[in-house]
Amino acid sequence: MAQLRLLLEPGEAVWLFGAEQPLMAGLDVTDRMVCPQMAVPAAIEPPEPVAGIVELGEDEAHEMVALSDLAFPGFFRPKTYRMGSYYGVRAPSGELIAMGGERMKLDGYSEISTVCTHPSFRGKGYAKSIIWQVVRQHRREGVKSFLHVGKANTRAIALYERLGFQICSEITIARVVRT
Repeated sequence: MAQLRLLLEPGEAVWLFGAEQPLMAGLDVTDRMVCPQMAVPAAIEPPEPVAGIVELGEDEAHEMVALSDLAFPGFFRPKTYRMGSYYGVRAPSGELIAMGGERMKLDGYSEISTVCTHPSFRGKGYAKSIIWQVVRQHRREGVKSFLHVGKANTRAIALYERLGFQICSEITIARVVRT
């Protein structure tokens, strides 16, 4: 925790896995969130890709932060795109309206992360298309897809369940802020 404190600027926060975090001067736990961990069974075959999904990277980092901040403020940072592949959908105007990708990678597993759609464009299947894009990539790489979602985000949980994802376990994450 002392090393973490040195990495953070005053007021900067990170989310850590685990319900309990060691207390330390200069770091405060300001929030906790229970998250179902979900995975898609290997027997479920992703549908064919749809048109309009684009790869996102460094040039789009500011757009990805802005879009993800609408749903999950502070979870996606300017360099998070470096952690994996990210995909998006743009409106005819060019605005990034949906995105998702991968963040945490473990041996044999890769996390689907930051799936979000601009509130004005929800309900059109963009999140679903991006999720399957990431799952197809994971299958080509020979890894299993999993994700975490806030327990209170019932809309997202319902989407993941419709796609065939199953709850494997439940974890707690804690928001730690440098004071």
